[in-house]
Amino acid sequence: MLIFISISCFVCGQNGLVDSLTTKLSETTSLFEKAKLNLQLANIYERIDLNKAKSYAYEALKYTDNDSLLAETSNQLGRFHFFTAQLDSASIYFSEAKTILKKLKDEHRAAIINISLGAIQLRQGHYENTIKILTESASFFEDTNDDLNAAKCYSNISSAFAELDNYDKAIEYSEKALTIFHKNDLTQFQLITLPNLATQHFKKGDTLKAIGYYNDAETIAKSVNDNRSLSIIYNNLGHIYLENDTDKSENYLKQALKLKNELNLNSGIEITKSNLGYIYLKKKDYAKAIALLKEAEPLIKGKQLSSVYDFLSRSYKGLGNFPRALEFAEKAKQLNDSLLSAENQNTILDIQTKYETEKKEKEILQLKADNLEANYRRRQNRNLLIAALAALVVVVLGLYMIVKNAKRKRIIMEQNLTIQEQNFNQLLKAQELEEIDAILDAQEQERTKMAADLHDNLGSKVATLKLYLENYDENESFSTFYEKLKSLMNETYDEIRSIARNKNFGAKIDKGLIPSTSSIAKQISDSNKLNIKVINVDVKNRIENTLEIQLFRIIQELLTNIIKHAKATEAIVQFSEDNNVLNIIVEDNGKGFNVNNQRSGVGLNNIEKRVEKINAEWVIDSSEGNGTTVILNIPL
Repeated sequence: MLIFISISCFVCGQNGLVDSLTTKLSETTSLFEKAKLNLQLANIYERIDLNKAKSYAYEALKYTDNDSLLAETSNQLGRFHFFTAQLDSASIYFSEAKTILKKLKDEHRAAIINISLGAIQLRQGHYENTIKILTESASFFEDTNDDLNAAKCYSNISSAFAELDNYDKAIEYSEKALTIFHKNDLTQFQLITLPNLATQHFKKGDTLKAIGYYNDAETIAKSVNDNRSLSIIYNNLGHIYLENDTDKSENYLKQALKLKNELNLNSGIEITKSNLGYIYLKKKDYAKAIALLKEAEPLIKGKQLSSVYDFLSRSYKGLGNFPRALEFAEKAKQLNDSLLSAENQNTILDIQTKYETEKKEKEILQLKADNLEANYRRRQNRNLLIAALAALVVVVLGLYMIVKNAKRKRIIMEQNLTIQEQNFNQLLKAQELEEIDAILDAQEQERTKMAADLHDNLGSKVATLKLYLENYDENESFSTFYEKLKSLMNETYDEIRSIARNKNFGAKIDKGLIPSTSSIAKQISDSNKLNIKVINVDVKNRIENTLEIQLFRIIQELLTNIIKHAKATEAIVQFSEDNNVLNIIVEDNGKGFNVNNQRSGVGLNNIEKRVEKINAEWVIDSSEGNGTTVILNIPL
């Protein structure tokens, strides 16, 4: 079942403003105004074209002189990555926005970001964390009389309870949220809450109420031309009719899948595919069922994953493949046991009980405050006396132990001197052997370093040279092409000479890491096949030379991999710095890959060794057909 998640937003766009904002953007010369206009356009295009919206947001991110605007831009980029199911990247951008707002002491907007982080926890199936984060946020908003954001928290808390099969609590929180959204005539948020409420009633067994809520949501979505919401509604209606009307269910699910594909919307598409897989399972078309369910399996989380395992088990059983059927049946059982453990259920109920009784406890504590203060002072005096006596006992025992240990150490020292004399000659011989081994190890390390440097530096230039030759445009002036080719060949020749003389196997980055990266990016972009942008958000100081060389080698290797494997047309290299941590993001729009199956190449192994050497962290976020994002966090 799909849960329609509410996440926070600072800027509200209006579709009718697109032409006006685009005109203003082309006319204004103020960098600050350009950034604001790009951010507004990004927000407007969020529900029309996610790729275009993302492009506008990255343009806004170039302006870093205003922390408040930078926080809003990071929040917007977090939303885009959330909608495209890149949850790790979304979490990074949301956390960055929250850090900036904390620095600005804007507790209210920082609390709003918590709604987004809670939504990520919900999407990842961490329901306990979801309820904990959002319960605290709801309490903050209630104390500050912010009904709207409190209602957003209620909506996502409701979804978490629904995933834990506690539908009474889920409906209670959904109705609290819907009352606030309806009172303030917030159509878009009603479109979030109505499908959730419908799903929860359906799970409780009230199908008529569920269909009624979905029909209300469909009417609102059509009136505002919200195809994203329609895709969610059709998916859930398809789920309602799964058992009773297979043809109607299949029709709704196909409509949902069509809208998601048109919107390039990856978020929730795995649920639609799993439900369609179940339709084909019921129709005994087991091959189609398995194909769709296997597409959904890597993306689905939490309790929904156990249903996919169950459907796969039944499909393989239908094909007569009993070992595979047994394998997926066991996976479903293990996952259900984990999610429904008594410990998790008790923890969730404890958190909710604490939240619901908090206000009553405050009133009781206020009435007893005077007595509690007097009792506290008496306990404090008693504790001080006990602490003083305990300290005295500790001092006496400590002195006794010091004297006793001194005697024991003297005896041990005398014994050790005798042992040291006996082992002295053996240590001398062992030291001679270790020195010989150290010489051999150093020689082997030098050979390994030379091989890595040949792969990183010379390999990058040869890959770029190959890209030039493969993409020569006959309409281009041959002399211009010849000059580019000649320059790159000269650099390659110089690199070979340098290696032959054994002077330097490292990267030459005299101008610094970012200028050198810009230089190699321009060199590759001149091939007219791959366009690389280098963005410096807020890195102003030079980095220590040895670290710069290691980072430049890593970036070289990543760009070489994009050239060789990604089939990309665009790539971005972004640098930023926060709290003495350098952040580097390398992102392309190529074909992507399955991260779990491709970590054995020479290039990735080299990168992993270099990252480990500089005590850095790195994350690869990629899936087939969705490009690749590599995030590096380096302590300075």
